[in-house]
Amino acid sequence: MLARGLSILRCFRPGEPELQLSEIARRADMPKATAHRIITELIEEGMLERGENGLRLGVALFTLGARVPRQLKLRDLAFPYAEQLHHITRGSAFIFISDAFGRDAALVDAVRRAHGVGIRPGIEDEAWASARAATRIFHAFGSAAPPHEAGAGAESGGEAGRVRHQGFVAVRGATGAVGIAAPLLTASSTAVGALAVTGPQGRFPVAGAVSHLRAACAAVSRALQRTPELAPAR
Repeated sequence: MLARGLSILRCFRPGEPELQLSEIARRADMPKATAHRIITELIEEGMLERGENGLRLGVALFTLGARVPRQLKLRDLAFPYAEQLHHITRGSAFIFISDAFGRDAALVDAVRRAHGVGIRPGIEDEAWASARAATRIFHAFGSAAPPHEAGAGAESGGEAGRVRHQGFVAVRGATGAVGIAAPLLTASSTAVGALAVTGPQGRFPVAGAVSHLRAACAAVSRALQRTPELAPAR
């Protein structure tokens, strides 16, 4: 029953605040009656809520997740550097941690640049570009690079090899936002987190941002390597 409840919670993906019962049952690969029964229990425990257009993750789940020690420690170490990146680049800075059930980027905290009224798409585009860049970082640095790839050229290891060689990822959003992410590494060269910085194309100093971002990530990585409890679980 616990496994089935968790499979329902995992049906929710970034950018999908609400899901219909039928879609949850399909994704969780269970009969609708079974899904309905488990969902009812999750609602009673505050793990799910009923929204206007379906079901959504509940506040109790957020409260529980906010107590995760690794996330809190990572935020404490990285947030001063995110603030620094925001002030230097005048862009938005983000802290991400890798999703425990994959290598998607989960947002920990952010320092966002000021936006004018009525430009919500631009704000969302910056968040999307930074999350996509961080996700590609986690795909490349999810495990230590094989010895023969360490220090290899961009051609080695395909996309992951190119990202490891370059040390950062840049992604352009639909409205022109540019998101750049770099890894926060343990001693085994595994990314337990990522810093990202974004801004509007044409008004965002990409080359300078990359330099400052990599320096910030190097500093946080050194602190991480002195913090054994932040090493990925094996």
